[in-house]
Amino acid sequence: MKEPDWKRWIEKRELCKRAMQAYVLRKALRKPLLAPAIYFKKAMHNLDFANWLKDKHKDEIPMLFGNDRFYDWCISAYYYAIYHDALALISAKGFSSKSHSATLCAIIWFYYHEQKHLEKGDLEIVGAAVDKGDIKIIAETKNIRERASYDASANFELVLVEKAKQNAVYFMNKARDILGVKVE
Repeated sequence: MKEPDWKRWIEKRELCKRAMQAYVLRKALRKPLLAPAIYFKKAMHNLDFANWLKDKHKDEIPMLFGNDRFYDWCISAYYYAIYHDALALISAKGFSSKSHSATLCAIIWFYYHEQKHLEKGDLEIVGAAVDKGDIKIIAETKNIRERASYDASANFELVLVEKAKQNAVYFMNKARDILGVKVE
């Protein structure tokens, strides 16, 4: 199945609205199962795990595994931190999601088209070394995570891990600011 072009959802409000309606009809978006705070807790859990594993690469992993690295797992955990923050945002709007695309659509609809908490400029920032903007961070970190998980030939270095971490921390802070969540 072809992935939807989420960039068009940003450009075309009506297209995003129709996609939202379709996701609700297909029950890919439905009533939330969990409160936003539960999703935030899971996001923090993923961020903590990724940071812990990244730190283990300094001494322990080379000592135990030689040249093997587990950066793909760091990237995956950072991605899931972002994803759980996105789920917290849509949970606050009365939805939960069964798909990544539905989550992206809901984030764009509620936080870009309806409430303008996220600005188009945030979404259009380009460059691998710079923040990608709120919606783009979710999608691009997902692409990095998929490459790390499925492309065994790719050489994933610490720079990708650092970028995924920056994205995760940025989006977590943005989501918390939007919802007014206090960090414990």
